[in-house]
Amino acid sequence: MSNARNRLTTRGPAGGGAKAPAKAFTLIEILVVVVILGIAAAIVVPAIGSRSDLKATSAARMIMADLIYAQNRSIAQQKMHWVRFDAVNESYEVLEQITPGPVYIKHPVEAQDFIVKIGGTGTKAIKDVSIDTVGFDTKTVLAFDELGTPYSYDAGTQAMSPMTTGNICLKCGDLRLTIVVEPFSGELRLIQGAPTTTPTP
Repeated sequence: MSNARNRLTTRGPAGGGAKAPAKAFTLIEILVVVVILGIAAAIVVPAIGSRSDLKATSAARMIMADLIYAQNRSIAQQKMHWVRFDAVNESYEVLEQITPGPVYIKHPVEAQDFIVKIGGTGTKAIKDVSIDTVGFDTKTVLAFDELGTPYSYDAGTQAMSPMTTGNICLKCGDLRLTIVVEPFSGELRLIQGAPTTTPTP
């Protein structure tokens, strides 16, 4: 009888053994984890932002978007558009008239003359990226006709011819990315490394 009474007194309310107290994180432990995550973010995020490949890719995507915009605008408005690159001054501009005097189109976001500067004078996101070389059949001006077909434009002779080779090479540190403009279609490709042909510096 005494053994049965002892067994009853040691059982829990559901008839099982005594429950261990529930464990939880203390406030100190949570604060330590938050501090560690904050320190890790402060170290890792700037390192990611300074990577050359991310910066170069960002600049390349921006240029490609602007080229597509110029091409689509030439199709929509059924008239020629030009994209004039200046590798020395790290800039390019989109025009709806190039002769006798340049007429810039308005940037769709900034509502100002469509002139984009990168490199040292550019925006913070791509300030370390530079235009290494540009060549559209050795010319620095790319034109699109009413069908979006790419042409190379000779600023000296004011002559245009269907483009056969088009490359825009960007440099960020030791990394080089090349935007390839396909002939006839004007399709754009992004490849790593310098162009296979030698464009105009």
